[in-house]
Amino acid sequence: MRIWLPDAPGALGAVAAEIGALKGNVVGLEVLEREAGVAIDELVVELPDEPGAVDAVCRGVRNVPGVGVEEVTELHAEARDREDSVLAAAAAILQAATPNAAMNALTGHLMALFDLSWLALADDELAGFVEVHGDVPSVPWVAAFAEGSRSGADPANDTTGSGVFVEPVPETGFVVCGGRPVPIRRRERHEIALLVMVAARFMDALGGRDEAANSSPPHGGTI
Repeated sequence: MRIWLPDAPGALGAVAAEIGALKGNVVGLEVLEREAGVAIDELVVELPDEPGAVDAVCRGVRNVPGVGVEEVTELHAEARDREDSVLAAAAAILQAATPNAAMNALTGHLMALFDLSWLALADDELAGFVEVHGDVPSVPWVAAFAEGSRSGADPANDTTGSGVFVEPVPETGFVVCGGRPVPIRRRERHEIALLVMVAARFMDALGGRDEAANSSPPHGGTI
């Protein structure tokens, strides 16, 4: 459950009290963003297996003054800690055998981890897409978004309220971009940037290994 609430003492406790009154239990909490007196928190909540339990807890949370529900995702398995999920994605990228496999691992894990509705891999001039997943906006639209984010107050593409990201993959000639209906919050943008950097550095290392292997002499030869 992703919520926004006043960044003030007692606000989160009031939310937890409403959840507890409905026999719910908060088993996980991540602070995704804090700005201008408002916090965006992501809660993992265990609820009774009863019809209407999710709707009831949403109504209860909204009863707290200044609190709103941004998104609810029903989990059918034990929730993994968010940091563990990001680390697992990074580890999967580092297990790739080729630069192409590392890029595929990056795009696949970005789609899954951040619940993206679309993702595209573009050239670094944003002149065209080389790979698309989902209902991708037009190339000019993505290019205009990227230009707007670069010209904004925050050069890190930290656009509060936006569900779109555009992230260059250094030294590869590619840019990865994606989006979803709900906003991508500040912590998530940092996680995306981290995974992109891990992939870029690893692809560079894999490319160097390939060059070294291609330049090595046959067994018994000399250089």
